[in-house]
Amino acid sequence: MIQLSREIRFSLAPQPEIGSVSNSWAGWPSTNRIVPYLILKCVVAGNPDPQTGYVCNIKLLDDLLREVVTTTLIPTYDRMLTAEEVLRTVWREANAGWEMDLPIVAITLELSPCLKYEIRSESSDMIRLTQQFEFSAAHRLHCNEFDDEKNREIFGKCNNPNGHGHNYVVEVTVANEAESESGKVIALHNLESTVQRLVVNRLDHNHLNEDVEYFKSTIPSVENIAIAIWNWLDGQFGTAQLNCIRVYETPKTWAEYRGPSKSEE
Repeated sequence: MIQLSREIRFSLAPQPEIGSVSNSWAGWPSTNRIVPYLILKCVVAGNPDPQTGYVCNIKLLDDLLREVVTTTLIPTYDRMLTAEEVLRTVWREANAGWEMDLPIVAITLELSPCLKYEIRSESSDMIRLTQQFEFSAAHRLHCNEFDDEKNREIFGKCNNPNGHGHNYVVEVTVANEAESESGKVIALHNLESTVQRLVVNRLDHNHLNEDVEYFKSTIPSVENIAIAIWNWLDGQFGTAQLNCIRVYETPKTWAEYRGPSKSEE
């Protein structure tokens, strides 16, 4: 089974100038008006056709998503739709209009490079929200149970006695029922203030081994940082549940952790 992803980019603008339809970087419909440019991603799953090698022709996914955008979303541009409303509409209309015998696995709406919403088929009654946060910190990878030679062998330059630094990126994903009472996964200002208070303020511009109590007895590897952030945030978002923590130590290295959540214990 292969998963295939396709994305389209479009402006949520009134009366778009209809030109040639393309999937360029700017997207279609395009506009120079000051309106949101959004990204929709659709993932389907299936086995490649033995003749073409395609799971499906990506033009079909383009047509499906653009039909929803142009006939359902753009006519309501002046209603100040929430991301949750847009995503629920796209999920419903895309599944209703999809004629191939392939399941739609996920649809993602990206409002910016730092904020996205997603519905997945295995739990389509839930919407997941992912937001990025950043902090800068120093750490040293060192195990007190090893001698100096073994520490240098395992951790290399990361065992530098004075430590070294990273610009970390943290992706926090929370989930809530698609038809929650508020209509929102969570109020963004509540998510942001909670992560700021419990994570960023605790870690930013600190030496993790020396300044953060948690890491005085735990090696601050990217894996352990992800676990720590989960523990600090789990149960802090009201009706929204913490779903996933992903920590990028560098653009090439990340660690992801999921649960168990306090609500499952």
